[in-house]
Amino acid sequence: MIHGCTRAVVLTVAILTCTSAAASADPVQATFTLSMNPLFGQHQVDGGQVDQLSAAPLPLGELVIRHRDDAIRIEGLPPVTFGYGAGSGDGAQTTQLSLVNATYRRSFAGGWFVGAGQTLYNQFTNYADAHGAFAYVRNNVVFPIDGREAQYSRVTGARFEVGRTAKWGRDSFELSVAGNPRMRGVQYTRIPTAAFVCPGLGTCPLHQLTFSDPENAAQLDLSARLAHRLNRSAELIYGMRYLNYSAHYDDFPGKIADRNVGFAPTIGVRLRL
Repeated sequence: MIHGCTRAVVLTVAILTCTSAAASADPVQATFTLSMNPLFGQHQVDGGQVDQLSAAPLPLGELVIRHRDDAIRIEGLPPVTFGYGAGSGDGAQTTQLSLVNATYRRSFAGGWFVGAGQTLYNQFTNYADAHGAFAYVRNNVVFPIDGREAQYSRVTGARFEVGRTAKWGRDSFELSVAGNPRMRGVQYTRIPTAAFVCPGLGTCPLHQLTFSDPENAAQLDLSARLAHRLNRSAELIYGMRYLNYSAHYDDFPGKIADRNVGFAPTIGVRLRL
């Protein structure tokens, strides 16, 4: 995972170095977009547990650095936390999620473009204090959960894009189809459980057990939005985004590690830097 991100950084630095050298003849253009993307959909984990997502906050920042037909696009979601409410059957309370998409894009005639890069997800989920009401089963061994379970993971993989931008007057339409056909990561599950053997009388002390599970994932990311130019340096952005992310465990075929599907209306402002 680290090597993949390193390659993306090296590519970015190389392109920016080349564009800086030619800046006097053909200046580099840069824009920054800040948008809100409240996600409406479903979150599913193994065991058939499905939680509804209602306006899950996704504030996204997007930096695009362009030189002629070449561009670097970096999209980021800072660590944000959203809750599941009282209806989560597996005890999940909140999830903290962050995201980085870094891609190189090449433009062609007619407004078409293709791109390739890397996606990185980080997530951390907190669970309610179980007090022995839940148990974690591993290789037919049952571990009572006597506290707050935590689950965290990092998943990364190559991202590919194709799209088109059409302009007329003060407006433009931007369509993007992106996908990550194969992502890799590791999910860690940390549970507090009472010791099997208690030293002396009294309450058994708790200790932390951590289990790791390799996982593979795939993602489809569709975006359609309109940009309306307000003045020379600002545009209003609005549209719709569709996300379909699905992860499975390597060691447990057919079992879902995580699945998120939903639509997110987009509204934001793009500034010319």
